[in-house]
Parts: sequence; C-alpha cells; structure tokens
Amino acid sequence: MDPRKIEIAWRALWMRLLGWMLPGPKETTLPPATNSDYRVLFIRYERIGDMIMATSLIRNIATVLPSKKIDVLATPTTAVVLEGNPHVGKVLLLERKSFRSYGGLMKRLRRERYTVMVDGRINNPPIFTSTPLLMYAGRARFRVGARDERKPRIYNVCVPEWNRVEHYIEGSKRLAVPFGVNPDAVDWQPEIFLSNDERASAEERWKEARELATPVAGVTAGITKRLLVNLSASEPKRRWPDGKFIATLQGVRARAPSMPIIVIGLPAEWDSVNKVASEVRALPVKTPQLRDAFALVGTSDMVFTPDTSISHVASAFRKPSLVLLKREHKPYAPWNTPGEIIAWSEEQIHQLPHERVSEALDRLLTAFGG
Repeated sequence: MDPRKIEIAWRALWMRLLGWMLPGPKETTLPPATNSDYRVLFIRYERIGDMIMATSLIRNIATVLPSKKIDVLATPTTAVVLEGNPHVGKVLLLERKSFRSYGGLMKRLRRERYTVMVDGRINNPPIFTSTPLLMYAGRARFRVGARDERKPRIYNVCVPEWNRVEHYIEGSKRLAVPFGVNPDAVDWQPEIFLSNDERASAEERWKEARELATPVAGVTAGITKRLLVNLSASEPKRRWPDGKFIATLQGVRARAPSMPIIVIGLPAEWDSVNKVASEVRALPVKTPQLRDAFALVGTSDMVFTPDTSISHVASAFRKPSLVLLKREHKPYAPWNTPGEIIAWSEEQIHQLPHERVSEALDRLLTAFGG
C-alpha cells in the first residue's frame, strides 16, 4: 500500500476527530461586530509573497470591525511585512520547525479568546496543515475558511474553495464576505508601509546609483527614472542566469546612459550582484534585512525581477514591473500592477532567451520611463 495514502487517511481521520471537538455550531454565520470584545485573528504563516497579498484582505476585514484592527498569526520572516500597518493589532509569531513555539502559541491562543479565527491559507487543504490544531487551541466559536463539501469540517463559516485558475487574491476575497464586506466595493491592492528612516536610507542608495550612472560629457542622458533589478528567485529553476541579466541590462544602459540602476539579491548571491552591477554601471546594494529591499522597491520607479516576493512588493507600492513568471504560476502574479509579465513555459528559466526579455523591458521603459 502507498505510504502516502496511509498518511493522508490518518491525517483525515484525526482532523475529523478534531473537527468534532471544536466549539460552536457546525454550520453558522458570523454575528455582527458590535463592540471591542469582537476580536479576529487572521492566520497566514507561510510565504512572504502570500502575506503581502493578504494585506488587502486584512485591511478590508479590519475596516468593518469596531477596533479597526485585526490580529495576525505570522512567522518571524513574514511578520516584517506587517510592520507599521495601521490595520494590524497584535502579531502572534510561530516558528514552524519548533515544537516549543507551537506549545507557547497554543497557550497564548487560549488566553486571547478570539471571537473569530480566519484561515487565510486557501491554497492548503486543512488535513495538510497545523491550522486546525491552532483553531482547537484558540477555542474560537467562529472559524472562517474555504472548503468544499468534503470533510473534515474544521470551519463553521465556510466560503467557496479557491479554484486555482483565477488569481489568488480573487479567491481570498471570499473570506471577507462573512464579515459583510462587498468584494466589488473595496480596493484589493496589497500594501506595505515604510518608515521615514527606511525611505531616507533607500534615497541615499539611489543618490549613489545616480552618481555612478552619470555619463561622460557630451553623451545624451536619456531616461533618468530609477530601475531596481532583483536577481534572486525562490528556487534555482526560476533563477535567470547572470549572463542574460547582463545582456539585457547592457541594452538598457545603451538606451539610458544616466538611468540610476540598483541591483540586489539574496546575501548568498552577493558575488552575482556585484558582477551584474559592474557590467552595466549599476549600484550593487546589500539588503541584510528584508525591509531594506522593501524600501528600495518603494522608492524606485520600475522593477525587474524573476518570480519572487519582490514582485508582490512592487504590487504593494504600485510600481511598474517586468516579472519573469513560470506560466503555471500566473494565479500568483503581482496583483493589478502595470508593466509586463513574461509567462515562460520552458522547463528551466535559463532557456528563456534574453532577447524576449529585452523587448519586454524596452516596452516597460517606453511606457513608464517618462
């Protein structure tokens, strides 16, 4: 017998048992939010990009609550997305690889006494997650989540399951409906909030990039809008080669001798960041903290990135972007963001020709270079 099938059956069995033990009615609707005791916890503890996309849902639920805030369960990595967000109250942290963290969080959930817990992880069926266990610990009488007709019945306020064809945010919108939110009447743009210090630090880097890009006397300056280039991707098969980045950006530099360009990447890719930047008179910038990268995106004019959380940061700041996105990942494309998306269908991204990317980047510069 397939061990995987045994594991799935076992998880389904104990999730059914857990669902039976959860408090409150098995099927219900949310009561109206009428006082400050009505407290909501939003659960979204995986990827950075997913948390960024969730900020619009957090905002739209929070605005209909008396407190105008919603608490969020996140990881230490994704929690940085929420810094400075006026719609977020408490941020509860979970170290997913730490049993001690789970234990401490479950104790805190029992103390907090939430009215409603919302499972924002619409792309993960309950039997494959620890969310139901956390809901059991929280003992909230109302549990909102996306579910089809199959068991386990973890949620008692259910919205239709995401069909994985439409955009992820389209699927997430349904989680706001039980709170009385009309999805068609509100803005769903993600958002990130920067501090004045973060913006000031990023502006200093752009000043350096402008000085580095200043051409020799007698050369026409051309486009001077700021271009941020991110090299890193979430996995190797989505990482476009350095040489193709260089070839594409050399074309940009020829067209726009004075354009300030900053190149960033993960700390482990600092050598590549330096190499690409040096070839095109761009400024290589270390971003030891994720918020450093957020600030550079927020103060840029355009963004060029492979499929990664940086594309969602660009969406949060409404920055025109060129994104290299694997075709089957289009439901996770940056939301409502001007620019170009190359939905590549090759087995590996290194097969994507730089000429195709150069043409798209040229269109981006024409449309938004100003």
